[in-house]
Amino acid sequence: MKKSLLTVVLATTLMLTPLSAQKAFVEYVEGNASIQNTSGSLRPVDFGSTVTYGETVLTGQDGTVEMVLDNGSRIRVSGNSVFSYTSTGAGTDSRPVLATTAGSVSYKLNRAAGRSPIIRTNSMVAGVRGTEFTIFAGRDGSVLLAVADGIVDVESEGVQVTLLKNEAVEVAPGEAPGAKYEYLGRELDFSDWNKQKNDAFLTDPVGTLKAVERRLAVYAAELKKLEAPYADATDSWKKATAQYKILLEEGDKEKIKQFQQELLFPAQDARAVLILNIRYWALNYLSMRRYVVSNLYMEMKSRNPVTRTSVADEFFALHAELLRRYETVIVPELNENDY
Repeated sequence: MKKSLLTVVLATTLMLTPLSAQKAFVEYVEGNASIQNTSGSLRPVDFGSTVTYGETVLTGQDGTVEMVLDNGSRIRVSGNSVFSYTSTGAGTDSRPVLATTAGSVSYKLNRAAGRSPIIRTNSMVAGVRGTEFTIFAGRDGSVLLAVADGIVDVESEGVQVTLLKNEAVEVAPGEAPGAKYEYLGRELDFSDWNKQKNDAFLTDPVGTLKAVERRLAVYAAELKKLEAPYADATDSWKKATAQYKILLEEGDKEKIKQFQQELLFPAQDARAVLILNIRYWALNYLSMRRYVVSNLYMEMKSRNPVTRTSVADEFFALHAELLRRYETVIVPELNENDY
């Protein structure tokens, strides 16, 4: 992403997204919790705090945050969790994105006018139809989604599974959803589930990191698809801008207005949509690198401080390659406030 593009990302987000859909209101908070804004700054969560598009809620071990959206939908962020409130698309195609990056987040979503939100995690996306569900996002990038009421369509690797009341499914990074199952009467405990995932990682650290690599490759591929459309849109925008400057010098107000409506504004909007989508996929990649890849690295590092096994060597070599790709492919699409 070019420097000039970066400077208009926030402006276009505000311009193209309905203001009424930009806030979640904090109704309850306890323990350690903070909100990270788009510049990377942190502020403590308090009663009455608002979370807007582009912001992230982070909770400590003893932290809990409960929020309500404009339509009455509710979100509960449990301890040691990361929740992000973002969007994709623009204008009439804009959709809120509710992302669980780490820990446990529960949703009770009402049916809303317009397009329903996208539910995102490191390993899958889901569509909802007025429903209540909980997401567990593990240290290894795996996800467990359990539906308490309503319907959720879970998709990963081109495979979709529809969950009904009291049904759950697990999704490993880079894999299709597993077999759904009924959890009625079974206690779902995030700590135990997360420990199981961590134990599985320690059994096969290289295999786990390769699975994460497959998911990262999806994000990189989506970015690649946007390269040519963005270049074309930028070229059209530059040509329209140059022509617009000539019209301004000529001073014909009718021609200026007609040109704005027919060429300039559509060119600006088309480019702005691509900017938002580029940023969406780049931040998805960043999120997984930060909350999954880094966690796995620290787990291996703590268990292999000096001496190395062949498995550890293979793991660290793959980790180094993932960081190289991140620096090459993703960092150019971010701004300095993101990392």
